Amino acid sequence: KEFLSEVAAIGSVQHINLLRLYGYCIVPSGPRFLVYEFIQNGSLDGWIFHRRDRRSRPGGCLPWHLRYSVAIDVAKALSYLHHDCRSRILHLDVKPENILLDDSYRAVVSDFGLAKLMGRGESRIVTNIRGTKGYLAPEWLLENGVSAKSDVYSYGMVLLEMIGGRRNVRVLDDGKDRSLRKYEYFPKLVVEKLKTGKLMSVVDQRLLEGRHIDESQVRKLVYVALWCIQEKARRRPTMAQVVDMLEGHLRVDEPPETEMIIVDLLSIGKDKVQGKSRIKATGVYLSDGGSTTPAATSTFDNTAIFSGR
Repeated sequence: KEFLSEVAAIGSVQHINLLRLYGYCIVPSGPRFLVYEFIQNGSLDGWIFHRRDRRSRPGGCLPWHLRYSVAIDVAKALSYLHHDCRSRILHLDVKPENILLDDSYRAVVSDFGLAKLMGRGESRIVTNIRGTKGYLAPEWLLENGVSAKSDVYSYGMVLLEMIGGRRNVRVLDDGKDRSLRKYEYFPKLVVEKLKTGKLMSVVDQRLLEGRHIDESQVRKLVYVALWCIQEKARRRPTMAQVVDMLEGHLRVDEPPETEMIIVDLLSIGKDKVQGKSRIKATGVYLSDGGSTTPAATSTFDNTAIFSGR
């Protein structure tokens, strides 16, 4: 019954940047299938990440102006799901693999297999951990419930990967002992380069070869991404605000520093995070009650952060 109600809600969604659902199939006592339209150019990951073998799938190096356009397309799709549907729809698995590119390289958000409906009167919902590690918001992993701001976090992580042409989390030492693994965290590197005035060094180097990229546009996209991945959900913008920022209707100020919490599902396993615990893969300590101490005091409720032109 829940599956059918969600299919009905998703099936009624009509937006140029959302994959169209054609139908579904339920096998008695078996799997359930959703049937979507076919998008020829494949998924975004094939167009932003380095790949050695491209014979089996479409891909290449997406130029900067198209990456920025994709960022706006995805923001509009999520804004529609969050703000313009009768029941808010949370995607809950926003990642490059679930963003498709059509013949004109317009982004189409796909894979609603994990989507959840959220009533207008609800501020958050509690659900089992799903989605993809590296894109999950901290509040989800800490079992504090999810909201539209959880999609905002995932979107911010995707933005950073589009800018850098690389995954946000890299395992440097893939030892058997998970507690001793070392990671390279791209968002932290971006913040460090931003501080030292070397922001362009984090941009996908393939984009800089003999081409000019507007640094102010890069800075805007980085700022938006860092706002979106704030640990505290209330500090993140809504997707409607993100659209306004990217289209130039809202000024984007430099975001406050955060603790850059990296929560790796592999390090947590099936154990719950409760009380005074340590996420060994990150070196981040959780205080009693599972909350973290914020590194900055700014909140997204503060109107001084953004102002209309």
